[in-house]
Amino acid sequence: MTSESNKENIIANNLESTLAQFIEELNEYSNKKQAFLDEYYPIDIPNEVCNYAFIQGIKFENSFKPKVNDFVHLMGWDDEELFLWTHTKDTYTALVSKVSIRVKEKNFWKNSGRVIQLAYAYSTDFEHNMEIDYKWCYYFDSNKSISEQEIYDCDELDRHCLLNGNILKLSDLSSFFPIIELLLRDDKAYTAISNFYTSMQTHYCCLICELNRFPYKKHPSHEPKIWEQANIISDFESAIVQACRCVEALIGKPPNKEKANRFLEHKRKWINEIGINPDDEFVKGKTTYIDFYYKLFDLRNEAAHSYGTIPFDLERLQTVEAQCFASLLLDGYIKKNILSSEIVTEKLKINQKLINQVDHKMSTPRTFPWTD
Repeated sequence: MTSESNKENIIANNLESTLAQFIEELNEYSNKKQAFLDEYYPIDIPNEVCNYAFIQGIKFENSFKPKVNDFVHLMGWDDEELFLWTHTKDTYTALVSKVSIRVKEKNFWKNSGRVIQLAYAYSTDFEHNMEIDYKWCYYFDSNKSISEQEIYDCDELDRHCLLNGNILKLSDLSSFFPIIELLLRDDKAYTAISNFYTSMQTHYCCLICELNRFPYKKHPSHEPKIWEQANIISDFESAIVQACRCVEALIGKPPNKEKANRFLEHKRKWINEIGINPDDEFVKGKTTYIDFYYKLFDLRNEAAHSYGTIPFDLERLQTVEAQCFASLLLDGYIKKNILSSEIVTEKLKINQKLINQVDHKMSTPRTFPWTD
């Protein structure tokens, strides 16, 4: 019996020793693998081996005659250089960004994806949007297919959706280059449009219809049904707050009217910075701009701190008025501060020759040379 017990102990000890050795070897393998990954696939992106990003959410039709594997400069500034990459035969052309590692030293990086998203929304009166994402590529090689690229944090589903996005002509993008330049240059414009974009995403209203920008309405307002009101009232309140933040970014908070000199100085600021006479009529609000300005900040305080105290119909009306007011001030500021296309082309190093190649009479995913 003792002999059997000794055998069992020996076997158990051998198993324990083997298991310990296996665990040690497994840990050593894992440590080596992690060291390899840390060295060859560092995650402090952007870095020396991962500073190219495929910009998902936007792509371009090929009437400007790109060939497969074309990788052509489109535009650039200190932080980024944008390229058009025709990665696959008879497939829409992609936008790729080469990002400076210096962006990690900044407190805030206005990346081109976000700037293009905001400029596109503004140029379409916020009727259209594009969802933008950066898909970072390790050891990017434009001569390899997109399926061969080593993309950070990109599973099979992500790869399947990689080519989804809004299809534009290069000339469409070039039409809002001046807005892109303004957003990159001017923090006030960037903050104002960002806040207004959030307001419109929270509660959409058709600015073309509400501001009668054409002599007819394209479509009637879509009033929420009675059972939808409980879901949407908090959106109204959030939209009002963001619209007010847009106005605050552009022109600041209202001064004390009793301080006459300060009040007059602030009204002159309106004319100088946004090109609007504050005493002119704000038709949508049935009052002057300056009076609605004060009303808006009172409304913002009510919306931010008094949930559900404003009657539903009134709150929707006030939300639309606030958004229209912010939109008009935003338009005024942009018109006062935007640069000419010629200056923007030079500042952003835009490849105008490439844009001039666009054929406005056609739109195609086919790559050049075109064959029947």
